[in-house]
Amino acid sequence: MHAISRRAVAAVAGATIALTVGGIGTASAHDRGGNGGNNGGGHSDCGPLGITYKVDGGRWTTEGRINGDTPPSKITVKLTSTPDTNCSYTVSLASYSTEGPAWENSGHQDFLGWDSVTLDRKHKSATLDVSAHAPDCFGQVDLYGNGTQYDGGTGPGHGPLPHYNDSPTPTNLITAWNGGHECQTSPSPTPSQDSPSPTPSEDSPSPTPTTESPSATPTTDSPSPTQSTGTPAPSVSDTAAPTGTPSVPPATSPATGTGNLAETGSNSNQNTALIAGAAALLVAGGAAVYFTRRHRTGNHS
Repeated sequence: MHAISRRAVAAVAGATIALTVGGIGTASAHDRGGNGGNNGGGHSDCGPLGITYKVDGGRWTTEGRINGDTPPSKITVKLTSTPDTNCSYTVSLASYSTEGPAWENSGHQDFLGWDSVTLDRKHKSATLDVSAHAPDCFGQVDLYGNGTQYDGGTGPGHGPLPHYNDSPTPTNLITAWNGGHECQTSPSPTPSQDSPSPTPSEDSPSPTPTTESPSATPTTDSPSPTQSTGTPAPSVSDTAAPTGTPSVPPATSPATGTGNLAETGSNSNQNTALIAGAAALLVAGGAAVYFTRRHRTGNHS
């Protein structure tokens, strides 16, 4: 009889421990979620990617400057590698009018227009078109890796205009062009030929030149003054036009999940409830054994 009672108590205690440990383990090893990544599990780390471009249907290139007199009004861009899931990259093309054909003499610039695209895993290539806003005379065209409009605005999404040599915008420059020609000005009006020029009167004789005073000879005592150079010539670093790099930063942050990994901690509320339930089961089992023993003892007496 006593052996049966001890076995019953041990069975109840074992079931209680198994229930408690199993419940805590189940609560601790739940899935925290998180999508993305190429392995079907963890999240993606969005980092800079390489990019290449071609101008008006030309060859693919990664050169940091575009040469030629014609502004590049249509540029196709392509990421050189596949982005991770949930990662996107913004590329923009902006057009400006300038006062000169080079960066160092571009002077004041006016924003003419822009185009912007977003590249991702399913859209690795796109074409940007500013042909409706191309400069007619001197101008500048910038291809860069963000979605800011560098138009001189101050609100969100706007930035300062490019200006030599104190505002080398845009940032994240991929490539740029400076060039063009001087704007044609309308010719000045010619004088009218209807009225003839007055002829000298024949009554008054023309004056004869006087030869009394000899011509003055130039003096060589004082040297001729040299011209002032004014401000010193800018250094090479000041005049060098900004050169782009074939890279574009991510426009989005990765997902906040950490993949299908078990948490190292546990849910305190859930564990408390499980422990309390196990304790109640243990008490109930002990009480059942106790009353069973009393019942059997009463029958023998």
